[in-house]
Amino acid sequence: MALSIPELANRLHVNESRARHLVHSGRIRGQRIGGRWIVEEADAAQYRPGKPAGRPLSERSAWQLMSSFWDDSPRQSRPGYLEPSPVERHRLKARISRLEDSPGSLELLAAWLANRAERFEFSSSPADIAELRQDKRLHLSGVSHPRSGLLANSEVEAYVRRDELKDVVRDWFLVEPQPGKRPNVVLRAAEQVPDDLPPLVVAADLAERPGVREQQAAREIVRSVRAD
Repeated sequence: MALSIPELANRLHVNESRARHLVHSGRIRGQRIGGRWIVEEADAAQYRPGKPAGRPLSERSAWQLMSSFWDDSPRQSRPGYLEPSPVERHRLKARISRLEDSPGSLELLAAWLANRAERFEFSSSPADIAELRQDKRLHLSGVSHPRSGLLANSEVEAYVRRDELKDVVRDWFLVEPQPGKRPNVVLRAAEQVPDDLPPLVVAADLAERPGVREQQAAREIVRSVRAD
């Protein structure tokens, strides 16, 4: 049985805004059909509510936080780095300190970065997946990023600039998945997407997936990076 956002909200005993956020952030898997979000009852049943780890940051603040954690390269050399204002820098330092001290850093990270981009799911011809992965407008992340150690060959997970999303969808004939079918293309659209994605971007994408391997890969990335 498929649930609409209002029906999902009623099922979870939350308001519609909260239900929509759970679907948009990937905590509950949904499909966009005819401009409306639909959630399969089985996917809704897998959701386990918990105390929110933290309030989601704005898109800009989320990318500043992700860009503050790296492994070696100086931040000035990172394409797309957003230099924070003095006020933003103060808040950023506090968030970094909390993240480094938190025993549930992965959960906190997922909560803070929920608004880093808009998430879209599509179906593509399996024969196009390899070529799609080579499109220069796409910045591979999640299971498609080498840092994940997973490299799923049957799907593509990537970021794309918001103003290029429609062209990518059109050029590759991407369509909405049929009801009950899993997407093989996940695109996240943001205002600015650096060519070299910060490691925490990859970790955040992996953290949204329920699989044990994906969760473990996300934790390993979080442990491997440091704050500037």
